[in-house]
Amino acid sequence: MKISALTERISLKIISLIDAGEILAGAHLSVPKLAENLDVSRTPIREALMFLEHKGILEQKLNRGFFVSNDYAPQKREEELVPDGPDLPEYYQLAEDWLQDKIEAEVTELFLMKRYELTKSQLSTILARGISEGWVERKQGYGWRFLPVAKTKAALEQIFSFRMVIEPMAILEPTFNAPQEKINDIRRELEMLLESGIERLSPTQLQMAGYRFHETIISFSNNPFFEISLRNVNRMRRLMDYRIMDDRSRYYAEVKDHMRILGMIEAGQRIEASYTMKQHLSVALENKKRRRISAEAE
Repeated sequence: MKISALTERISLKIISLIDAGEILAGAHLSVPKLAENLDVSRTPIREALMFLEHKGILEQKLNRGFFVSNDYAPQKREEELVPDGPDLPEYYQLAEDWLQDKIEAEVTELFLMKRYELTKSQLSTILARGISEGWVERKQGYGWRFLPVAKTKAALEQIFSFRMVIEPMAILEPTFNAPQEKINDIRRELEMLLESGIERLSPTQLQMAGYRFHETIISFSNNPFFEISLRNVNRMRRLMDYRIMDDRSRYYAEVKDHMRILGMIEAGQRIEASYTMKQHLSVALENKKRRRISAEAE
């Protein structure tokens, strides 16, 4: 089944979400929601879902849409698929070169294969990971493009300054509504992190859990511009965050902050939750700045 480059990119992203456990077996895949989350039109989303059905990853149910097949089991867990350690050193070297402006924004596969001494298969694996993490895309026609990310200390500070405006304000929106079932889902994940997840999960999984909390809270505003804006800045800073994945003990304080904010929202204390969110982001920024300076000094 022949597909376009865009459909291929969307398919890889959906597979990465399933393999990472962010979309579970049996889950329904909403075309409008995927189109919004991936910032594309619905047509390539439908094409990607049909392609994944052809591959046996999804199944289509009459008048109900597409669902993750209960028979689909990822060949590898996330830790194996996208290693955090030395298994993919070329990936981190490529990311570091891009962060330091050592390579151009648009390159060919041949250039990358020569620069990093990769086979075509190895390069495909690395580029697929970059696609799934939102900073690599295939150019129409020929070559690859690296997307803007937060590369500097100033950019990181600007991102957090922006977040300290939109996230607390989103909690105060008149349309803010936090369904109890979603509050329960968030609390279960936070409890899992405190019980064992902080020590057990990979840095990438911990990173995504943090993003998921903040993006879910801002989605309660029912203002799509808040949610889209936060997703975009999270995508821009994700690559930089790889530099500062160090002491896991810091996650305990962050998750406990998340629990307090969630409790305030559940109790209807939105003014208190908004203030606490702003303080939480301010502390997070200072911690990231210290860790970034330490990482660059190593």
